[in-house]
Amino acid sequence: MKKITLLIVLIAAAGLMPLGSQSVNIRAGVFIPSMESDLWDINQSNLAFSKADMVDIYYSAEYEQFINKVIALGIEGGVYKQEIFTAYREFVFEDDSPIEQNLSLRITSLELNIKLYPLGIRKAIYPYISAGPGVYFWKYEQWGWFIDTIEGTVDQGFADTSRVALGFNAKAGFVVRIGKTTGLSFEGKYLYLKDELSDLFQDFDKLDMSGLSFNFGIHFFIW
Repeated sequence: MKKITLLIVLIAAAGLMPLGSQSVNIRAGVFIPSMESDLWDINQSNLAFSKADMVDIYYSAEYEQFINKVIALGIEGGVYKQEIFTAYREFVFEDDSPIEQNLSLRITSLELNIKLYPLGIRKAIYPYISAGPGVYFWKYEQWGWFIDTIEGTVDQGFADTSRVALGFNAKAGFVVRIGKTTGLSFEGKYLYLKDELSDLFQDFDKLDMSGLSFNFGIHFFIW
């Protein structure tokens, strides 16, 4: 709770900063989840899908306030969602039809980042690095047919977790100026995000939602 309060204070403080040079940045790219937790491992073992199937488009929008020529404060919101419609690898119904089970993950982010431009922002091409905390609204769902190997039964079911978690991100990229008020950016980003599952997923570790994303962006500068 203290961490969430601190993040809210930081965002509020950003809104009270005096206006100066600013930009609005729109990005789109791909998010590649790490999936390094036991629920992902078990699902990939039982169900016919892989990490590559969870790769999907990531969208975001950022408001950036330049404090000076080398430092900026950015507030960015983004969305990722992927649904997998699959079936058990080694089990079928008696009529040889697949035993289907599906899952989805949605992450909506709100991040506050400190950005550093080592060469300043007045170059034709200039790099940047960035890091900061974020609040992540996420939902994991799993539904379809569930096999109870102990009882030997197959039943329909649904299980989900919907929570708000704190995470951390780090970015590196560069901006190409194509005019006084416009630029293009190319960015790589790492997200660290893990959180507890609901009681419907008993005895599982925290769900790993960390991963890499690679984005292309359009920047609109307000001087």
